[in-house]
Amino acid sequence: MSSSFDLHTHSNASDGYFSAAELVKKAKEAGIKTLALTDHDTVAGLKQAKQSADKFGVNFINGIELSCQWNNKPIHIVGLNINPTNRTILDSIKLLEEIREERAIRIGEKLAKAGIIDAYKNAKRFAGNGTVTRSHFAQYIIESGHAKDQGDVFNRFLVRNKPGHVAVNWPSLEQTIATINVAGGVAIIAHPMRYKMTATKLGKLIADFKLMGGKAIEVVTGNNNPEEIRTTASYAKKYDIAASVGSDFHNEQTPWNQLGKLKPLPEDLRPVWELW
Repeated sequence: MSSSFDLHTHSNASDGYFSAAELVKKAKEAGIKTLALTDHDTVAGLKQAKQSADKFGVNFINGIELSCQWNNKPIHIVGLNINPTNRTILDSIKLLEEIREERAIRIGEKLAKAGIIDAYKNAKRFAGNGTVTRSHFAQYIIESGHAKDQGDVFNRFLVRNKPGHVAVNWPSLEQTIATINVAGGVAIIAHPMRYKMTATKLGKLIADFKLMGGKAIEVVTGNNNPEEIRTTASYAKKYDIAASVGSDFHNEQTPWNQLGKLKPLPEDLRPVWELW
């Protein structure tokens, strides 16, 4: 049985393919009853998503996925049940937009030196009115024939020590959690197994996160296997924090993170939705 909750999804307000309204419609068709839109560093799609959710009878949660860093490592924190008009979160979004724009320009410059011309201009074309992300660069790199798929792009161009990698000084983990809390939200560590940390280091991250006011960890995500679910569930129990579920849906081209395919949360965990 799959979960009727999906608390981590993306629209074309950031790097998803579908509009917020289309995303909600697809979630409804996939059997999702409670949906959160958690675009990267923006709340631009929330109003449209809420209107669509009301139309289709989906329980909608305002969300965001904020970029930050802990011990010099990039981490993503999902904020759920936020007030999207809160001044602190809007100021944070403005800062992150500036950081992302500066990074995008620098990525374009570095890719040009590697022979991929006009990458920044074309990443903006893919982004439309949304925030330019590395996924938009990936779309152009694939389109221009320099890579075969997203994994190929990131492995060859956009990770550390590759031609298009740009290191970024994101806001701190503590600052990011505080921003979500001030906006009335619940802070959650997104896809913890994706950071490829040792068990000791991941435990330290979760301990610090909780100490700073974080409330939950994603236990069931779109690309984890049963063993990873057991591992993340054990962290939730050990550190006495709530558990969340989220596909990290962006488009229909990635079979591992589709809407309506998530496993349910293990029954012995405290669901994050009990916190609001």
